[in-house]
Amino acid sequence: MKTSLNTNFIKSSNLIFISAGLGSINFLLSPDILVSKKATILCVMSISLVFAVGLLIRFGISWVKFLLLFLIILGFNSLPKFIKEEFANHPFNAVITVLQSVIQIYATLLLFLKPKLKVG
Repeated sequence: MKTSLNTNFIKSSNLIFISAGLGSINFLLSPDILVSKKATILCVMSISLVFAVGLLIRFGISWVKFLLLFLIILGFNSLPKFIKEEFANHPFNAVITVLQSVIQIYATLLLFLKPKLKVG
């Protein structure tokens, strides 16, 4: 297991933890999810996966950036349709979902960038 000392990994993991927190808020505010046991389990598993990815990034595991990139590409196909439905039914939840997506994309980009060197 190769680890990285890249300072962008810490910034990225912080963003992923923020995304997991937003997901938890979104979960608690969504009336549709709490009604269905299956949806509740799926949501808890999704938030747990995001949190686990954040931990792997924090520990500097370098291959996790490819996993995160794969998950973002996989989820990106259904995102526009989902966001459209969310804006129609639950606009506040849609805004949180868009924020989560932007944060996760930025966190992924940080993982692929070289850290800036401090001079002086």
